[in-house]
Amino acid sequence: MVARRIKELRTEHKLTQNDIAALLNISREAYCMYENQRRQLNYESLCILADYYHVTLDYLFGRSDRPDLTGPLGSEEKLLLEYYRAMDQRGRENVIGMAKVEYQRRAKESDFSEPAI
Repeated sequence: MVARRIKELRTEHKLTQNDIAALLNISREAYCMYENQRRQLNYESLCILADYYHVTLDYLFGRSDRPDLTGPLGSEEKLLLEYYRAMDQRGRENVIGMAKVEYQRRAKESDFSEPAI
């Protein structure tokens, strides 16, 4: 997944393999091996690429389809998360159910779709 993501990001940003190789201080041939899954990037290089493209490491690894975070949580979001984490499974299911109902109500009033989780 890393190989596919770094190639997609490079082409989306209209960069050459030489450009990214220079960023990582390696040869173009070495970088080409990363995009072709012949070698794996080390942690430091992954961090450099994530910072350069403004994406998360989870996105590079394919653990998330969201390239970046939505930003820091507000105080109400932090409180809600704290409560949620303290709940048992039944409480969590209730909160998710209520949130889904509210989201669907709001979606009927607007033009947005269900979030991909």
